[in-house]
Amino acid sequence: MTLNIQPCQSVSSSGGVYGQKNCIYDSVTGVEEEILTMKGGGPMGNQIYCTKAATSAAGVAFGQKCYTQNVQGDFYSISGTGLMPHQLGQSGVIGNPVTSADPQDINYLENIVPGAASQKKYETFVAPWWYPVFGLRQESAPTWLSLSAEGGEAVRALIGYGIVIGVGVLVIKTIGDV
Repeated sequence: MTLNIQPCQSVSSSGGVYGQKNCIYDSVTGVEEEILTMKGGGPMGNQIYCTKAATSAAGVAFGQKCYTQNVQGDFYSISGTGLMPHQLGQSGVIGNPVTSADPQDINYLENIVPGAASQKKYETFVAPWWYPVFGLRQESAPTWLSLSAEGGEAVRALIGYGIVIGVGVLVIKTIGDV
């Protein structure tokens, strides 16, 4: 597979320095993918170019596929033949948008693509301290609820029995001094 960067042939552009759309072109298959974003930090300090790649996944219009260069200067796909996987804590867009990128494409990747809402919820949600959650940020418990050896009063307040009445009301009767 021979990949290179060249001006896009199949994508209309407004022309000019900032409107020129560039693509990663595969000379073997004739497929070109418009470059949407760029990011530094690739192997050997090379740029990473992420494109708008077609997909056959149900419900997905397109995804990102990223390319960088090897030691010989040849381009290769970081994710092999598939789209880039997304990890927790990573926004929907990999890299920074290039000036010629369509803002609607970036908006699609950040807000509309399946899974975007759950990703945003993960990034912004802070569970109350009493929620039994794993893997999410959680508020700190109140200071009176410490179970340290010095906090005898807090321990005494928690030792007892209780019943739940109605919706979320907890009545605790302490057993006595501990």
